[in-house]
Amino acid sequence: METAKAIKTIKVQWNAISGRWTVTTLEQMAAGSERSAPSLASWAETQADLTPVRLILSACNYATHWVSLPGVSNRHLARALPYALEEGLINDLSDYLILPAGSEGKKVRAYVIGNDLIERLLEECELHHLQVRELIPETQLLPQDVPVMLRQGQGWAMRIPGIFEGWVTDSAMTPVLESLFDHGDEEQAAHQVTGLQIMAPQLDQAQLLKTTLESSFAGVFAGIELLANDGSQLRQQRLQGKLTNLLTGRFQVREVAEDKPPVWWRGLAAVAAVWLVTATLYLFIDNYTLKQQSQQVRAEAISLYKNLFPGERIRSLERQIKAKLDGGDNTDGAGFISTTGVLARVYAAQGLQKQVQLMSLRFNDRLQELVIEVRAGNLNELQTLRAALEKEGLVAEVASATNDKDGVKGRIKIGGSA
Repeated sequence: METAKAIKTIKVQWNAISGRWTVTTLEQMAAGSERSAPSLASWAETQADLTPVRLILSACNYATHWVSLPGVSNRHLARALPYALEEGLINDLSDYLILPAGSEGKKVRAYVIGNDLIERLLEECELHHLQVRELIPETQLLPQDVPVMLRQGQGWAMRIPGIFEGWVTDSAMTPVLESLFDHGDEEQAAHQVTGLQIMAPQLDQAQLLKTTLESSFAGVFAGIELLANDGSQLRQQRLQGKLTNLLTGRFQVREVAEDKPPVWWRGLAAVAAVWLVTATLYLFIDNYTLKQQSQQVRAEAISLYKNLFPGERIRSLERQIKAKLDGGDNTDGAGFISTTGVLARVYAAQGLQKQVQLMSLRFNDRLQELVIEVRAGNLNELQTLRAALEKEGLVAEVASATNDKDGVKGRIKIGGSA
């Protein structure tokens, strides 16, 4: 029996300047080497297909708000929070995921992140065959019971319950604290922070920050404790507990039942057969016996669909299967059915069955791109298949090729941005 793949935990951050996602491991976070973080695409190339991952979203890519909502019960928080935050948001409320995540005193904590950012992240993970299980806000890894400032990279990860939660660079520390605590004497006394812990790999970094707080914000911070700590053990402990997951509602990801995708031509035939049975059963849905059979067939259809198109979210099973069988709406014939049909014809006509073995395929609707995993005796045989596909009018390229003891294992992209 095969063992389940271990879930890998990585931190991801969207860089708007470079237009890419970067990856940092927990070890790199502890070592403060996040500047040299590789892209998500390059990191995914080193992982096995359908590797399950738990993502920690950088504090730079979301906002944390503390909102006072007197008289609002816990069951109505999710509906009331968006309207309480509406004036402070740039875009429409529908453009954001607003998630309540506990409270401190009379204030409720809310995480706010753009829907397009989550969609972009999930699409890239799907493109590189990563199974996303969780998306955790980075500040969830900080202690939740005491105020804390943890040295991280070129700044500080901070959590002052009821007041502030996020990551602040060294240069922005003073302006941020002034905006938080620049109040009158009575109000400042009410916001006095006690029991603050400052953690850093080197105590001189923590001592420097403590001196700044005591000199520039006298009376605000009391009982400051310095700890020589890189935060690695703290993160591991927090990851063992229950954390807020941003993948809720329409972003909720359901696990794929099997690690290995089925042989592509068998899966295609099975999906077509299940669709015909499902369509027939729906005509007699009022009959109780057929209704029970329909539910069972639908469950099997969902399982087969997930295996054939791993990572794709199922919104309307009947419509999605019909779209696959119809070949999509593309007038240039680049749909799933037309592309696989040309592939099957070329594969048989060229007599490549003995030289090139087709292992699996995946189709990306958004890119209109078919990716096939193949095994061949040498690279020339892969190029022969690629050339034959291009001769039939398809855009194809050998995306990767790796030598092993049995020959060459490669990946060919057909259509889309190939």
